[in-house]
Amino acid sequence: MIISILMVLFAILLGTIGVYLYRHQQRPFLLFDPTNQPALQELLRIGGIALCLMAIVAFVVAWTHVIILICIILLLGCFTSTGILLGLTHFMP
Repeated sequence: MIISILMVLFAILLGTIGVYLYRHQQRPFLLFDPTNQPALQELLRIGGIALCLMAIVAFVVAWTHVIILICIILLLGCFTSTGILLGLTHFMP
């Protein structure tokens, strides 16, 4: 029961980050200005979509109670968000 609640919270977190990245393709945020850098726009688009898809899968997996699937989606979510953040460091001024 607790793992399902934590998985839902993880999915909400992934979805929130994904939507935030996807919505900021055409406007500046933090130190980044994606309007001048097409590669940054692409990273935000792909990263946002990937995180939103993982959030949907995480919601589904939360109700299946299959531990292997929960572990896989947790690892994929962590690696994907870390990869996106490392990719963003290349665009820092």
